[in-house]
Amino acid sequence: MTEGTHLTGLQGTNPLGFLAALGVQVLFENEQVQPRLWWTDDVVPHAMIDNFSIDQITDQAMKVFEVWRNSTAFNPGFDNKSDDTAKFTREELRLYLANNRSDEPGARFAGALVAEGSYDGKDGKGNIAKPSDLYFAAGPAKFLSDARKVLEEVDRDQVKIGLLGPWPYDSSLPSFRWDVGDDPQYALAAEKPGVAKKTNPGPEALALLGLSMCPAFGKPGRTLTQGCSGGWRRGGAFTWPLWTRPAGRLAVQSLLAHVSYDERPDGRHRWYQAWGVSLVMQSSIKRTDQGGYGNVGPPQYLHIS
Repeated sequence: MTEGTHLTGLQGTNPLGFLAALGVQVLFENEQVQPRLWWTDDVVPHAMIDNFSIDQITDQAMKVFEVWRNSTAFNPGFDNKSDDTAKFTREELRLYLANNRSDEPGARFAGALVAEGSYDGKDGKGNIAKPSDLYFAAGPAKFLSDARKVLEEVDRDQVKIGLLGPWPYDSSLPSFRWDVGDDPQYALAAEKPGVAKKTNPGPEALALLGLSMCPAFGKPGRTLTQGCSGGWRRGGAFTWPLWTRPAGRLAVQSLLAHVSYDERPDGRHRWYQAWGVSLVMQSSIKRTDQGGYGNVGPPQYLHIS
């Protein structure tokens, strides 16, 4: 096995751990030397990278988080509630995406959050942008506002603990609900109901960067998100691959685009072994009838051979 740095806190069976591992690669996307990413073949696979130590990753994270926090992708500048919610009007959506068509850090995140041509309402005839399938904010939770808060307040120790684990769940910073621990079946706890759920800001911040590797595509009435399938409110799922061969960021983007939830005999899984894909994971996407508030469910292994 190729030697590398073990990111034991980023488990591939948890969507949050998976997205955070992608975020580690995004940290270095503008650097000359970039890490390759792969997964161990343990019962619970965890991420590995080469070329960088835990301290180097942490140092880079603290620099990049600040840049992303101040980018136009996280600060649309419309002077209204859409700056916090990403629920853009048609005019705002076009301007938001136009302002982020660049190679500036964070710009690609905009195209993973929303897509031109996708609006809420029957047949896409509404006037509000329909966000990514992995957008679970509703009610008091405001996605962009929460993202800025996490990127600004996460500290070095929280990033390091997130990379190495175990996760302590001791922060009051927001969650984007990509952690399997956010599912209601994990709700049993020592605290009484109504106590704010504690989070792990290090993985949450890294996962924001990782989300930029899952672009959204416009379709009337339904934004299509890479890696996601099914309906917005019913039957949705997030599917992701785990691979055992070191892969650079561009190769990983290709893997993400080619792995499918489709298990038909003539499906893409025929090539998974040749691509180094060892497992394909899937979590259901659960969403309430009102407001789109939701989370990812417990993962399952898909048969790929």
